[in-house]
Amino acid sequence: MKPRGLTLIELTIALAVLAVLATLALPSFGSAVDRTRLKSAAETLAADLGEARFQAAQRGLPLHLGFRTGAGWCWAVATAPDCRCDQAQACRLEAQDAAAYPGVTLLQAQATRFDPDGQATTEGAATGALLQSRHGERLRVLVTPLGRALVCSPDGGVPGYPRC
Repeated sequence: MKPRGLTLIELTIALAVLAVLATLALPSFGSAVDRTRLKSAAETLAADLGEARFQAAQRGLPLHLGFRTGAGWCWAVATAPDCRCDQAQACRLEAQDAAAYPGVTLLQAQATRFDPDGQATTEGAATGALLQSRHGERLRVLVTPLGRALVCSPDGGVPGYPRC
């Protein structure tokens, strides 16, 4: 009668092959997680811009979207243009920060004002914000003069988004 089962050598080889495959898969998994966080941050910003536009029209008052870039980035929808996004204040209606999106950096952003008629005014020549994952993928959230928010990929490197 022939013995059934696997030898210790066969099990060791199988585990070694699995370990090599897992090491190859981890970097791409990390990149996918970072890309998902980047997309989530960009879509949340676009939604906050749309909501600020809607709320400005509903309230009949201008609303402002202010930003702080860098490592501890944040943004806030507020009733006053100088309302800080990193501190709870009465003027702040909605806020997001870097802690909610690990590995995502807000590289550039311009303060935006939404008038009750739906028009958007942005400080500076560029509009919107530029977000980047730790793997270098970037998404830009643009604000049109009519106040619509659009998400695009500056270099076309993020699938599912048009090139800016």
